[in-house]
Amino acid sequence: MSIQAQSLAKSSTALQFQDAAGCMRWIAGLPITNVQLAHQMLSEQVSALTAAELPALERLKILEALKETSMFTQAEVAKRYLGKPLPLDQADAQAWKSVVGLWTALGANYQRCLDAYREGDLPISPFAALVTLRCLRAAGHALFEHYQVYREPEAAAWRAFHQLFAFAEEHGISRMRVQDVFARHDADTSCSEAYAHGLLASLANPYSLSVRQMAFLRRWLDKWSSLVNLSAQPLPPGPIPPIAVDFNGDVPAVLAERVTPGTSVRYLDLEQIAKTLRQTINLLKQGQTPGKLGLGEDARQPGCESLIMLLYVQWCRAGTLRTEERHPTDEPAEVCFGIVDSHKLLGGEAEAPAKTEFSSRDKWEIDNLGYSMRMSTSATQSAIKKSENWQILNQSNSGFMCMLREPSGLLRLNHNQLLGVRHGANAGTRLGTVQWIKVNAQNECQCGVRMFAGTPKAISVRPSNFNLPGTQGFEQALLLPEATMPATPLSVILPAGWFQAGRMIEIQGEKKQVAKLLTLVERGADFDRGAVAIIESP
Repeated sequence: MSIQAQSLAKSSTALQFQDAAGCMRWIAGLPITNVQLAHQMLSEQVSALTAAELPALERLKILEALKETSMFTQAEVAKRYLGKPLPLDQADAQAWKSVVGLWTALGANYQRCLDAYREGDLPISPFAALVTLRCLRAAGHALFEHYQVYREPEAAAWRAFHQLFAFAEEHGISRMRVQDVFARHDADTSCSEAYAHGLLASLANPYSLSVRQMAFLRRWLDKWSSLVNLSAQPLPPGPIPPIAVDFNGDVPAVLAERVTPGTSVRYLDLEQIAKTLRQTINLLKQGQTPGKLGLGEDARQPGCESLIMLLYVQWCRAGTLRTEERHPTDEPAEVCFGIVDSHKLLGGEAEAPAKTEFSSRDKWEIDNLGYSMRMSTSATQSAIKKSENWQILNQSNSGFMCMLREPSGLLRLNHNQLLGVRHGANAGTRLGTVQWIKVNAQNECQCGVRMFAGTPKAISVRPSNFNLPGTQGFEQALLLPEATMPATPLSVILPAGWFQAGRMIEIQGEKKQVAKLLTLVERGADFDRGAVAIIESP
């Protein structure tokens, strides 16, 4: 049964209130300090409300009374799974389903109010724009919650989202500024802005964004969605590739060339948002702080500017700044995760050096991520399959790959995670990092993998002029040669948390060497990659 069907199933729990006043009393008694229990009780009551027969206006008042508590508990429960590697464990997956289920049930209740308006219910008529807005917001939240765990929304969810806005247009309320009479502290907004919010979120390629980046995206869309206009006619040719959406379709907004023209098609006018993004980027380059530009006091440079540039490319260049084409292929590949197993795939030492109960990598991950992506105890390692059989779907000349993960894969996958990939007639092994993850409705997991230039070598390293708690002797690492395309220095991939400019390390590979760590090339989820200079070599 789908999440939508589960949320709409008839509740066996009795409704504890019959009007907004009774609902407020019930909310006051919620054990809000126990978020999981409060969320469960709220979900049960919203489900019972769906089945209850109430005047449409009273239902609306009850829903508005529940709104603030719903937003709070949803955000708190979502913290359980945000940023977790995939696949989610059973408890985290259930938490995600409960959040999506509550958004769907809230939307179903607002939909009942909308149905009453369609049937001529006079008391609800003045609130048609508010009700439609709430339907769009609930649907938009459910769509965004899919992105938070890198799942592709079902086609039915997009179809319902489009039809809600088509209804708003048909009834002349799409641009109506809604005065939120039931919660006056909320800012005025419109159905058009809520719809643009959902379309832009999809166009941002959220499958490549971190949880922190998605939080900024959601916040900034509240500011920028009003800058998007929808036109029933194709827009004049310009620098922005035309984007269109079909109200009768079941996919998000796409390049206009992929849409058959018709009365149900709308074209996104993105000129104003493009101008705003360009101005914001220029001001950031000039030294203005993100806080002063209204981007949030917690936004930091240079990450803030990089994210806005990425959004500009996705929205206003349709992601078309890709410098090379992808070549379709259908080639199997052996894939392993992390430094230790990539080391073995490259023919490194068969067994890891003796460790304490947790390696330095495990300790760093537990301290910084809150969990260990791969527990490095010998018992755990021996019980886990070290590699998986994936399929390469397409790749670029530089080696960027779109890959389909094997359905039975159990190892947990995260953005910016190190992968070792062996494929081709010569079974050559290369290293790469996960750029995006997308799980479709059929539960197939696709990944975009950025391959590092050059042929890696398996080495072992140990600190030379510094100490790292938890390290004993040599640990596995990987050496990447200097490359010209793209220009990258000689670099070493170290366990996460090892890199610090100026440190000296001993390298044991084909020969023993001493190297100096120079600059951080990149920091992944489970590794540090640093440029090195060989100081001493026999």
